[in-house]
Amino acid sequence: MLTFFLICLAVGAVVGFLAGLFGIGGGLVIVPVLVYLLPMIGVPDQALMSAALGTSFATIVITGFSSAQRHHKLGNIVWSAVKILAPVIMISTFISGLFIGKLDKSIASKLFACLVVYLAIKMALSVKPKKVVKKLTALSSVIGGILIGIASSAAGIGGGGFIVPFLNSRGIEMKKAIGSSAFCGMLLGVSGMFSFIIGGWNVPNMPAYSLGYVYLPAVVGITLTSFFTSKVGATTTTKLPVPTLKRYFALMLIVIAIDMLIK
Repeated sequence: MLTFFLICLAVGAVVGFLAGLFGIGGGLVIVPVLVYLLPMIGVPDQALMSAALGTSFATIVITGFSSAQRHHKLGNIVWSAVKILAPVIMISTFISGLFIGKLDKSIASKLFACLVVYLAIKMALSVKPKKVVKKLTALSSVIGGILIGIASSAAGIGGGGFIVPFLNSRGIEMKKAIGSSAFCGMLLGVSGMFSFIIGGWNVPNMPAYSLGYVYLPAVVGITLTSFFTSKVGATTTTKLPVPTLKRYFALMLIVIAIDMLIK
C-alpha cells in the first residue's frame, strides 16, 4: 500500500503540471498508470478499466479546480463560451459513464487507447494556427458538448483534448481556450465521478476504501501533489513554447496507447 501511495504522489505531480499547461484533466496519463497499479491493491480484473476511469474522474475534480482557479486569475476563462458548453458536457458525461462502466475491460481499454491515439495525432497536427472559419453558437455548443461528454467518459479525461481544439477552432485564442477547458474539465470531472460511483456501487470484490468504481487512496495520493503542480503548469503557459511541448506530449501519448493495445 505504501509503494502504491508513493507512486500516486509522483503521478499526481506530473499530471497536475500537464493539466495546467495543456488544459487537460490528466486522465490521459492517470488512466493507463492506474490500469497497471490497481491490481496491486486487489481490484478485480473485470472492474479494472472502470475503476481506473472512475478514479481518474475523481482526481480531475481537484486538479481541474486548482487549474481553473489559476486560469481565472489570469483572465483565461471565456464565460460566454462555457455557459452552454459546460452544463451540456456534464449531462452527457454522466449518462455516458453509466453505460461505459458496464463495458467489458478489453473493449473499454481498446476504446480508450484509440481515443488517446486520435487526441495525440490531433494535438500534434494542431500546433500550427489555422484560419478560423466557424463561430461558436448555441447549437454548436450543444452538439460539441454531447460529443465531448461521450468521448471523455470513455477516456476518463477532463475533455481538454477535445474542448481546447473545439474552442480554438471557433475563434477563441489558445490560452483562453485552455483556461475555459480547465473550467469545463472541473465540472466534467464532478459529473463523471458521480456516474462511476453510482455505476459501480454494488460491484463485488472491490478493495476497501472504494466508493463504487472510485478508489479513494489513489485519489488522495494523486491530488495531494497535482493540486499544487497544476497551478505551476497554468502559470507556465505564459513562459514556455507550448506548441513545441505539445508535439513531445503527443508522441508520449501515442506510445502509451500502443502499449495498452498490445497488452
